[in-house]
Amino acid sequence: MRWNRSTWLASLTEHQDLLAELPNRLRRDDVTERGRRAGEGEAEAVQAFVAAMVWGYGRVGYGAFRIARVLRENDEAPRILREVALKTRRDGGAEAFEWLRQHRLRYLGVSFATKYLFFCSEAEASPALVLDRRVQRWLWQHADCHVSLDWNVDDYRRYLCLVTKWARELELRPDEVEYLMFADDGSQQITAEEVSEESDEFAVLDALDEAVAAFAALPGDIDPNDVEDFERGVRQLRRIVLARGFGRRELPE
Repeated sequence: MRWNRSTWLASLTEHQDLLAELPNRLRRDDVTERGRRAGEGEAEAVQAFVAAMVWGYGRVGYGAFRIARVLRENDEAPRILREVALKTRRDGGAEAFEWLRQHRLRYLGVSFATKYLFFCSEAEASPALVLDRRVQRWLWQHADCHVSLDWNVDDYRRYLCLVTKWARELELRPDEVEYLMFADDGSQQITAEEVSEESDEFAVLDALDEAVAAFAALPGDIDPNDVEDFERGVRQLRRIVLARGFGRRELPE
């Protein structure tokens, strides 16, 4: 995963040593090494979290701003990140997800929270897997499995059980199955009409993401309340798009 080092250095100056060490092309293995040490202390947990978020956002411009906000506006973030890392390794992904839902960090959603859990995970028998929009879409299109990105513990547990079952049948690791879902856009499996419908809907969602990035990149100081109001408005627009496009097919937000 390529990433923009200068953007992250500008937003997370307190982590410049870590950011300077990360390679220009960040692999999963590079982050996994730090995830394994996340339970050793709060500083290690924060470093693992930052590395996971760099990998997760890649070249998306607003990623650094968002993660800086998570760390600076949640006083308990270091403790929570360490505790959930320990729980992930000890009890598995589903229990860690449920615990984090109860101790949520403001501005951290399911897509990126599960990326952190993934890198802290150890056991294949009880993994913590990434659940983001692309995986959600694949499950809906190809497995008729509807899972929410709204901290639904039952949905996440069901997703983990399903992928673990597939992994056994395919003689793969669960994280390999998740990667295959993420990498497959499914364009060979659906009709031209469905592609046309979905491309319009996802184009709007992508445009909304770009609007958030553009707003975060505006020059000068931005009032945090203005950012929160802007993102709240964007979330409402996403709900409208999903209701118009996917609601009739019962795709969860």
